[in-house]
Amino acid sequence: MKNKTFRDPQHIENTVKLLKIILKTLDKHKIKYYLDFGTLIGAMRENALIPWDDDIDISLINEDEYSKMPLVLKEIKKQYGYRIYLHTFESAFKKHKKKHPEAVTPQIDFTTKDNYQIAKVRDNKFLIFGRGAVCIDIFFKYNRDNELYWFAFGETNKISNQPIKEGFTQIDFYGISCTIPIAYDAYLTSIYGAWKTPNESWVEADQISK
Repeated sequence: MKNKTFRDPQHIENTVKLLKIILKTLDKHKIKYYLDFGTLIGAMRENALIPWDDDIDISLINEDEYSKMPLVLKEIKKQYGYRIYLHTFESAFKKHKKKHPEAVTPQIDFTTKDNYQIAKVRDNKFLIFGRGAVCIDIFFKYNRDNELYWFAFGETNKISNQPIKEGFTQIDFYGISCTIPIAYDAYLTSIYGAWKTPNESWVEADQISK
C-alpha cells in the first residue's frame, strides 16, 4: 500500500490526529521540539501541509532530552496503538545494509553510533501487511562547534545553528499550538535555498542539505 498524499482530506485528518497525540505526549514529558523540513515549509508558506507531501517531520531540540524518547514512544504505542520505530545510527545502518548489501556503511563524526538517529510513528492499526499510510518522522539533531548536524537519505547534513539559537515561537497549525524557529526564514533558506517557491517536481535528491 502506497502512502497517500495530503491532497486527500482523510489523510490530512488522520495525520493531524497523530501529530496532536505526539505533541501532547512530548509536552507531557517536557521534551522540546519544532516543526521541520517540508512540514515547516507548508506551515509558513501555505498555512497547510504541502499537498504533494505525505508525512510530517519534527525535530527535537535538546540532546539531554533524547534519552526520554523510548518511554515516550512506548507510551504512544500502548495508549493509542500506533506502530513505533526508534533507530540508533548503528541499527539504522544495519537495516539499510541488510536491504542493500552492496552499500557502503556511512561514516559519522558528529556523534556516536549508539545515539539516536530517527524515530517514526506510523498508523498500522488497519493494515495486516505493509506500512501504515500515516507517518511522522522525529529527527535527532546534534549541535557541534556552532553547526547543527543530522543524518538523512544516506548523508551527513549540517547547517549553521545560528537560526536555531535565535529561539522558538508558537503558531497555530490545524488547531494545534506548534513550535517553530523564530528565524524560520534563515533556517529554511540554509537548507533549501528558494523555499518560498512551490516545486511539485521536487524530489529528495534535490534538497541542498537534507
